[in-house]
Amino acid sequence: MINASHEEQKAEALKSLNSLMTALNLKISELAIHQPSQVTAATYTRLLQSVSLNNSLFTQPQSQLTLINVDVEKGISKHHHKQYLNYTFSSSNKTIERSKLQIDYVPHDSWWYRSQLHPKSLAILPKDFLLWFDENKRDRSDQNDFSLVAKSLNISNNYLLQALFYQIKFEIADVICCPPFYNRLPRNLPANIFQRDTRLNNSLTGQIIKYYRSHHTRPSAKQIYLAGIHDRLPNYCWNGKWISDHR
Repeated sequence: MINASHEEQKAEALKSLNSLMTALNLKISELAIHQPSQVTAATYTRLLQSVSLNNSLFTQPQSQLTLINVDVEKGISKHHHKQYLNYTFSSSNKTIERSKLQIDYVPHDSWWYRSQLHPKSLAILPKDFLLWFDENKRDRSDQNDFSLVAKSLNISNNYLLQALFYQIKFEIADVICCPPFYNRLPRNLPANIFQRDTRLNNSLTGQIIKYYRSHHTRPSAKQIYLAGIHDRLPNYCWNGKWISDHR
């Protein structure tokens, strides 16, 4: 709902997000805000995951977890006429040892390859990690990001490493999950992320790899971004959008 077309929905979602970030004393870099919406969302998600129970793909689980207060407001959406929940978060100024938690919780892991990865956590993640554009709106290239992802994933198969890297950087595979929304899944799910599909033309990652084989470089981030917003990506890809409120 952060990218909802209805302004009041977007405002409530941003209000919740801002209260959560404040409660956890977290802040993303200014550079991360000026990216395509799904890249900004992924940056928020990775940072929030890093202080969560399960931590992110690239970070070490914290021994002390921050506890926060949660207030819930219920209502009926005037657009969909269905129940909604608005959340407001605040600091409790308390922490708890991870080892003392007794929570039987299994995350909804949507990426089909995630269960096969046993990554090593990275000591420091740069603030521009996995962003598409630099401060001058130029393509950041993949050199630093690829090196860090390769170090973390520790995969010797270079073809597989390249494929997974592009899934992470351009299809946000390490952070997305799509539980049903009123018993329906969004129609524009990325191919070869939720269900295995190795046909190159069917996924954005496959097309990037195909382009790389011909040109010895990937398409620019701007090319990928413009292809997305003009609906020129393969069917069932994000097409440059984050999940919309339209169903």
